[in-house]
Amino acid sequence: MWRNILKAAVALYVPLLIFSLYWGYVQKQSLIQSMGSIQQRNILNKSYHLIDQSINLISITSFWSDINFPEAFSKTNPLDATFINNYIRIMQGYPIYDQLRFIDLHGDEVLRFERIALDSMAPKELQNKIDRDYIKRGLALERGQVYVSPIELNKENGVIEVPHRPVLRGVTQIFDGNDVQVGLAVVNFNMDNIFSFMKSRITEDNFFLLDTDGRIITSNLDFNTLAHQNKMTPKDSSIQKRLELKNLIFKKDTFFMENGSLWTYQNVRTGYERDVGMNRYAGMAEIVSDNDWAIVQEIPPTYIRSRLDTIRKNLILFNVLTLGVIGLIGFGYAHTQKEKRNFVAQLKRKNKELLASEAKLHESNKLVERSNEQLRVRNKQLEDFNYVVAHNLKAPVSSMNIIVDLLSKSPDQKTFEELFPKLETISSNIQTLTDDVQTYVSILNKRKLKLENINLLLKLKEVEKDFVERLLDEEEQNFTIEYHFDEWHALKCNRFYMRSILHNLLSNALKFRRPDVKSHIIFETAWEAARKFFM
Repeated sequence: MWRNILKAAVALYVPLLIFSLYWGYVQKQSLIQSMGSIQQRNILNKSYHLIDQSINLISITSFWSDINFPEAFSKTNPLDATFINNYIRIMQGYPIYDQLRFIDLHGDEVLRFERIALDSMAPKELQNKIDRDYIKRGLALERGQVYVSPIELNKENGVIEVPHRPVLRGVTQIFDGNDVQVGLAVVNFNMDNIFSFMKSRITEDNFFLLDTDGRIITSNLDFNTLAHQNKMTPKDSSIQKRLELKNLIFKKDTFFMENGSLWTYQNVRTGYERDVGMNRYAGMAEIVSDNDWAIVQEIPPTYIRSRLDTIRKNLILFNVLTLGVIGLIGFGYAHTQKEKRNFVAQLKRKNKELLASEAKLHESNKLVERSNEQLRVRNKQLEDFNYVVAHNLKAPVSSMNIIVDLLSKSPDQKTFEELFPKLETISSNIQTLTDDVQTYVSILNKRKLKLENINLLLKLKEVEKDFVERLLDEEEQNFTIEYHFDEWHALKCNRFYMRSILHNLLSNALKFRRPDVKSHIIFETAWEAARKFFM
């Protein structure tokens, strides 16, 4: 009874379980899709913020390419600081401005202002920067171009500053009144505040800003910015290895699940807005840069599990209630099934009895059909037998009657001596036919024809003696029999049937010949396609 209840419960519960699991899967995918969309919007906001700061840097840097600088611009002929005092006062109000430098064509700084406090900038000791990559790239620019460097840790006199200061540089050429290049203008942006904004969380997400080679520039998991430019700690290496994801083989904007986390990837391209024709970037200087930054944010498994916990609890509650209801339904269903099975068992028993009776009747019908078929075959054989016997006896009996009639009408001893041997021949043939008939009857009883090798020439000679036309010499000259058995002369067949066939052939030939014309019949054997032919 309880087994039946369990079976019924399982039959009802399994579809609902599948439905609940599918519903849970759909809810999970919907939640992941929602979190991914939120992360994409958040990353896009951070991406726009980074791009806007880069555009500001480009605009500020390109400003100096339109200023006419004094001729003979060099370290020995420095600029007057009052030349840019108003600009310095503006820069002091924006903490992102870190340095402003003018450098001659030999890499020597001729003017250097650097932030010394939150709202103050002052001249600093001049240095030679000819060995720095951003100076080399700047000297290779064309007029109107601005080079945007990678984000790097600031170096002074070839040594990384401590505490570390991440900077983004803009470089452009500067010219005198005669449009002759006299040096470079370099503007440094301090990226600390920008990074602080970008590392802010909306949930428990982890933030990573990557450079062109996929190395971490900054992350909210570590305070060590641009660790690969300084000294990588085991923690830095662990965080970098965390980003070795299969789904990041192709660098495209997307979000995906991997290692239990939800990852969102967004490319950051400085000149993208200008390339797609956005009006607010119309007239902007041409950008020269190798920067292909990317932002990656991770929602860790712990947060995803906490968000999925509500769905999980609802699934458990649904399944518990479902099991309770199905248990009650299953109990009633099992009871109903028991009554139904009893009824079905009775029907099956009766059907089995009917089938047994039907099988017996079917077997009896088969026996009757087989008996009828055997009778039909036997009747047909008897009909054939009657025909063959009557046909085969007709010729010798007729011949015998003719000879007896001739003997009775002719008292001549010579005639008697001529006809009597022929009468014996006919009698012998009748005896042979009788033996063949007996053999045939025994074969019919055994239902198997006896096959033996028959010499056709001998058999034809034997059959030929059945006919009075061949026994009487005066008729023989008008009817001849030709034998062409060069190919083969023996055939494996039933003796009785072969005698009957040959008898019919000769009988018909004699019966339908023209008495006034010399007639003949030809018996011939041949081979064709490896088969024997008798004609």
